[in-house]
This record gives sequence, structure tokens and C-alpha cells, in this order.
Amino acid sequence: MSDSDSRYLHLIRQDCPLPPGTHVVGYCRDSGGEEQDRSVSQQADTIREYCAHHHLILDELYLDEARKSSNTDKREALQDMLSDLRANFKRINDRYRREKATVENPFGVIFWKSNRLGRDSIEALNIKTDLRLRGITIVDLVTSANTGNAGVDALIEAFQSWQDEQLLDEIGENARRGLAQLVATRDDDPEFLQYNPGWPSTGGYLGVKPGPAPVGFKKEDVQIGVYKRRKGRAGGEPRIVGRLVPDPETWDRARLAWEMRHQGMTIGKIHEATRLYRSKNSYTAFFANRIYTGDFEFGGKVYENFVPAMIPKAWFEQEQAHIAERAKKYNGQPVKPQFEPARVGAGHMLSGLVFCGNVDGEEHPMYVSSIPAKKGKRGEYIYLQCSKANSSRGDRCDSSRISLKGLDRAVIDNLLDHVVTLENLQPLADELAKQLSERSQDADKRIDAVQSKLDEVRRSIDNLLDTIEKMGYAPHLRDRYEDRQREEAELVAELTSLEALRVQPKQINYVSQDLLREWIEHTREVLQGGDRELARRVIQQFVAKIVIKNGTGTLYYTFPLEAELYGPSKRGMDLRRFELLTSTVRL
Repeated sequence: MSDSDSRYLHLIRQDCPLPPGTHVVGYCRDSGGEEQDRSVSQQADTIREYCAHHHLILDELYLDEARKSSNTDKREALQDMLSDLRANFKRINDRYRREKATVENPFGVIFWKSNRLGRDSIEALNIKTDLRLRGITIVDLVTSANTGNAGVDALIEAFQSWQDEQLLDEIGENARRGLAQLVATRDDDPEFLQYNPGWPSTGGYLGVKPGPAPVGFKKEDVQIGVYKRRKGRAGGEPRIVGRLVPDPETWDRARLAWEMRHQGMTIGKIHEATRLYRSKNSYTAFFANRIYTGDFEFGGKVYENFVPAMIPKAWFEQEQAHIAERAKKYNGQPVKPQFEPARVGAGHMLSGLVFCGNVDGEEHPMYVSSIPAKKGKRGEYIYLQCSKANSSRGDRCDSSRISLKGLDRAVIDNLLDHVVTLENLQPLADELAKQLSERSQDADKRIDAVQSKLDEVRRSIDNLLDTIEKMGYAPHLRDRYEDRQREEAELVAELTSLEALRVQPKQINYVSQDLLREWIEHTREVLQGGDRELARRVIQQFVAKIVIKNGTGTLYYTFPLEAELYGPSKRGMDLRRFELLTSTVRL
């Protein structure tokens, strides 16, 4: 196929991180939804054109069509591709052997967009990391974010994933701001009174609450304005919201539940008397809801006298004190997050990442187990143990148990000291600026190509219109005219999507100077904070695995460190060591 015959080549990246003659496979997926930007057949044609243009050998195309899913469980073609690649390419844990294999025996996976491998960022990251550890190059046809250096690409993707999450946070914050404004609406608001003349205004809150009504209340629809930007009936579509009012069917039973609780009754007895919920577990949230005092807590602010009060505030405060005491009884004295960060408080942040290397040079998973606390001694001891520790097949592992708290602390300290620092990650900012600049230049070239084709189509439409005026609206002219109109609409849509890839110079400078510092600060706060799930996600962005052998832990990173980021390593190995033999770690 010649470039002149291609249909999509002008819409995708112009460079190729793989040398001519490289064997590749392609993966195509669409969800079948209206938001789908390219069908499977179009993605496949695009991959074929790209391979022909850069002289790549396409071994196979894996196609998943019209399946909506947020995970990979039902993507049979994706699972087939990953299974085939894992069978043909072994994981290479040594960086230099992996780089040598990439140069001597290059192989690639091509896809339209990164979300074709998984819409969940952690899932996609795990798939990409696994492929790169096998020496496979990942080629994204749209974003043009691949450099051919697996370490740099992985780090850039981690940064860009954080940027996406920041955008979602910003959208969420805007939504919360809008809801807060709605909650704060009072019954003397001029716009509200415009649509509710004669309302008995008191200056109090209208009682507009997002979400479902709590038991004892119901929602009453009321118009507070119009959606001025929405098309519809004259003057705009009515803006209807729900305000809380007492529910005659459940108010008395909810009040009885609070009275019984104030008298010291158990949840079981309260449930028998009121039957407010199907399950007794639901009463936990009921007795923790401030709304029954008349006050509403939203967005970190308490709106007093928001709705009619069901109980005295003293009842609510008394119940919250009892809840706190019961928590101490069952969980021990709570400690503030700043004095009990996740790296001290333990958890399962490293699950799936830790392996034992003590048996015949092989690596075996280590599992989490525990020893219950004994009376008068320290609390529960949570540890990691090799899966071969109790083997009966002659290859039993005699390695010692490793404290999970100690390992968590050692790994996080290592990341804070040697990885998540401005000095170590500064090259990333320069590389990001370079990538953004190249992406923008690439988009400009593709826009010029699309614009040229669009001009050609529009000239053809003008010529057809002239011919129709002279010869009449003949069937063959009508068909050609309609085809050209459809082609014009498609090209206009392509221009719109390509414009989004352009990056302004001030954005490039911002990323290189400021955003990296913000990302580093965010990452360090997560590692030292109390949210274990967030810390786990951060660790997985940096750490591929941890191997324990003879009391020493070896961290294998998902990318090279420091000066090695863009050049050959001087240490000769793809790891950094940390010692576990400390006074706080049991072996």
C-alpha cells in the first residue's frame, strides 16, 4: 500500500520507535458506545497502514468488538494476546539483558489509544509493565508519547495518569462547589421567589439536599429557577430540586428509635420496635447522621437549622461519644494520621509485589499471615512468609518471617530517600516538555494534511454543484455529492480532535517548571499519609517487585534511576538494595 492510498496515516503519529523489519502484533477494541471514536475495523486498517509505512511486519491482529466493560475479564482477544506474548517472551528482570534483547530482537504491540489496554489506570499500568519487562515495545498511535525507552515511557505515563486524576479532582471540586451553592439556597432568594410567589419566606434554608432523603424525611419537588443554557420550552427548562420535609409515614418511628437509643436500648430491640430498615447494620449510619438535630453537614460545613429538628442536639452528641468509646474498646486508642502514617501503621500495600529468592535461585510469592496478640504482650504480629515454607515436595524454604510493618517502612523510606525527589525526577520534566513539544508539532503536521484533504473535498463539492446547475440533479451526481458531504463532515470532526492535541508553549514551560514539583509533593504526601490504597497505587507506579533473599530485600523499579534515566547504567544492575537487618524488623 502506498502512502497516497492510505486513509488514516495522516491522523496518527508520524514517528516510529521500532526499526524497520520489526515483528509486531496489534490490538483493537471498541465498546460499542456512542463515544467510540474509531471502530475496530478502522483501528485495524490504521494499524495496517502504519506498519506498511514504517516497514513493520504485522504478525497478528487481536480484535475485541462492541463490549462495554471497565475491566479486562470479558475481553477475550486481549487475554489471548497477553497469553500468547507471555508464552513467547519470558520476563527479563535484568535491565541490561532486557535492553540487549530489545535491540537485538525487537518486538512491539500497537494499539490506537492507551485505554484499549484497560480503562482502569492501575490495570493498564500492570499490563504495560509486564509487557515491558519482557522486552516488548508498546506503540500508541494517537498520543505519540512513546520514546522507545521503556523506563522513560513508564515514568511519563505515571505522571500523565496523575494529571488525569488531578483533572477529575478539579471537575469534582466544581461539582461540589455547585452543590454547596444549591444547599445554601434560602427561601427568600429572589430567583426562587420569582417562581414561587406567595411563599412564606423566613430567611431560613430551603432544605435542598443532594442524594436520597434520610429515613424520617421525604423530598418535595420545588422549582428554584431555570436552566438558561438548555433548549426546550420557552424561557428555559425549569430547574426542579428536592427539599427535605418530614415524612408522616416514618417520622414517628425514627423519633422512637432515637428515644430508645437515648434510654440505652440495644440495636436489636430498636429494630424489633421500629423496623426502619431491613438490616440491623443500617442503624449505624442512622445514629451517626446529624440531620436529625436539624443541622446538615455538607462539604466540611455545618448548616444549622437546615430542616425541622427531630431530636435535641444533646442526644446526638451523647450517642457520638458512645460510638467513640466503643471504637476504643474494639480497636484500641486511635492515633492521628500525622503520628501514625501508613508506613508505620502497616497494611497490605505490598500485596502481590513480594517474592522469596531463597529456593534454588527461583522466586516464589510471599503471603501475608499473622500471630494473634497474647495477653500482656505486644499486639498482633503480621508477617510475610514464603509460599514454599510448608512445602512437602522436598523444596521447602527455611527463610525467616519478615515483618510486614518493617517491610512497608523500609520500602517507603527507600522511595522517599532515593526516588521521589526533585533531583532524581528533574529529567522527567525536561522529557515531558520535549514530548509535549513534539506532540504539538506532530499534530500541526497532521492538521495540515487533514486541512489539505478538506480543501480538496470542498473544491470537489463546488465543482459538483456547478455541474448540477448545468445538468440537473442526476442520480449519479446526487450520490457523488452526498459522498463528498459525508467525507467533509468526517474531516471536520478529525480537525476538531487534532486541535485538542496542540499544546501551547506556556503549558510546556508550566509542566517543566512547576507541575513536577507539585506531583512530587503529592506523591510524598500519599506515601506518608493515612490512605493505604492511594499509597499502594503510588508504590505500584515505581516498584515492579521486591525479592527477599538471605535477609536482604531487592527493589526492582519500573524505570531506571537518577542519571540512568536517559543513559547506560554505571552500576551494572537494575536494582537498589536496602537492608532489613534492623532492630525493628523480625527475621
